[in-house]
Amino acid sequence: MNKNMAPVARPYHAWLLLLCGCMSVLASVVIAPVLPQMQEYFSDQPNVGFMVPMALTAPGLVIALLSMAIGVLADKAGRKRLLVIGLVLYAIFGVAPVMIDSLPIIIATRIGVGFAEAILMTCSVALIGDYFDGVRRERYLALNTTFSSVSAVIFIAIGGALGEFGWRVPFFVYGISIFLAVAALFMLWEPKHHEDEMAAVDVSDEEKAKWNPWKIAGICSVTFVGAILFMSIQVHIGYLLGGVGLSSPSQIGLVASSGQIAVVLGSLFFGFLLGKAGFVTSIRLAMAFTLIAVGYLLVGFSGANVNLMVSGVLCAGFGGGLLLPTLMVWNMSNLPKHRRALGTGAWMAGFFLGQFFTPIVVVGLQSVLGTHADAIGMMGQVLLPIGIVLMIGSKLHKSARLSVA
Repeated sequence: MNKNMAPVARPYHAWLLLLCGCMSVLASVVIAPVLPQMQEYFSDQPNVGFMVPMALTAPGLVIALLSMAIGVLADKAGRKRLLVIGLVLYAIFGVAPVMIDSLPIIIATRIGVGFAEAILMTCSVALIGDYFDGVRRERYLALNTTFSSVSAVIFIAIGGALGEFGWRVPFFVYGISIFLAVAALFMLWEPKHHEDEMAAVDVSDEEKAKWNPWKIAGICSVTFVGAILFMSIQVHIGYLLGGVGLSSPSQIGLVASSGQIAVVLGSLFFGFLLGKAGFVTSIRLAMAFTLIAVGYLLVGFSGANVNLMVSGVLCAGFGGGLLLPTLMVWNMSNLPKHRRALGTGAWMAGFFLGQFFTPIVVVGLQSVLGTHADAIGMMGQVLLPIGIVLMIGSKLHKSARLSVA
């Protein structure tokens, strides 16, 4: 093969990158079932009720704080090599609690996991953008949501099963990233344009003009809000179901898993809309916001009606599955090659910062309104007119453009 000829990206390259992205889901859910065991084990530690949940939430905050810096580094140092390093670090920090008997040090390793996750998510999504274009790129970015939701269901089950053998055992699962590191080392390649940048080849004026930091900031701001909308029900599902009389962990787990399946269906619906005339980004955003709003309203009006509550969870999950790939594709379509990792890192920062603020927003509203369901319902009341106005505005804008043409 001619050394100057760029390798051809195949579906299995995308699948490998999608699996690398799934490591962030593993980090947050595989140990969730053993947190009570951890808290009991470290019950003599001060502030254990605060510190043990931090083992679950710390990585997400680290991703929010470091993703942009990781993006800058990936644009300069190379995305493939940084991805491989991230996978190795993920295994080291992830498995470390198996051999550690200090809760503060375990929290420190979880911060290390968050650092590795920031690398994995930024580089894997940026490489999908590098390797593919057009509708193929958009389909694979949509599959990122599908993979994450399906893997969440699988990893929760794995974590629960392994937790039967002790709270340390699920941490061994993090070691699978070593196999992904080996696969990435031999199967992936550094994008040609990045090699050109390293060789000081000038970036074209067209590429420079495409980079609009203010527009990316706007997209990331919408993503911040979108993350809160996506996570609000997922984070508080136990409280919401408890309000309608469902307190059994198995019942809560069943509804939560159904919500994840709805997210998968929503992301598949996004793939169905690709290439369909008229379904531009603003229309997809309007549809997603409206679906989430309707789901939130059903939750808010459910009272003691279990069926209405579950219907709301499923509707909001479907809307969330449509929302995330829409936001991700919107961001990627506005990134020039030489700023793709930075822009991806900014998007990840917006999303995970939104995740971090989710309980603050919902609990803040709940403290004023009375219940978690009331808080979710109020968010739906605010969101529904926004979705409708966005839908009408998009239709009017499209009609105006057609009449001018």
